[in-house]
Amino acid sequence: FRLHIIDLDPSSVTSGGWLEDTSLVEKYKISEEAYDKLDGTYRKFKEKIGPQHPSHEPKIIDSYMEELCANIKVGMGLFLFRFLLLTKQVGDRCQVEPGEKRGVVKFVGLAETLAPGYWVGVQYDEPLGKHNGMVKGKRYFECPPLCGGIVRPDKVKVGDFPERDPFEEDEI
Repeated sequence: FRLHIIDLDPSSVTSGGWLEDTSLVEKYKISEEAYDKLDGTYRKFKEKIGPQHPSHEPKIIDSYMEELCANIKVGMGLFLFRFLLLTKQVGDRCQVEPGEKRGVVKFVGLAETLAPGYWVGVQYDEPLGKHNGMVKGKRYFECPPLCGGIVRPDKVKVGDFPERDPFEEDEI
């Protein structure tokens, strides 16, 4: 929600732009020499931690989440060699979180057009996906339009997840 308030009181502190024009506010200033003499400043922290950690962003390596993929069986498709590599059976049923979307695993492996690390390609039972197995111009698997998704392995739960009956409802 957005709340927009207009102050119509002419004697209010907001008149004359006091709360909007920051040039009217007196600012605290300190010289560079005085700031350098202070302890516990952000500049001193940066100097101390900088050489130890040249980059604060964590680097994702190609083997990221590889161990989670060991229990996922690959569906038939373009990447049958991944099936042989992981020595798994074809076509695991799965559920993807969030949203409890159900489908079939169609791809497990590295996706060059996405971030480093392992990915799982899923053909959803319903059109809940974003594509047809092609991501950024590269085909990872075949599926109907809007039924494909590629997610991280920690979002995929493999097991006995049968297709849902669209006419089966709990509420009457």
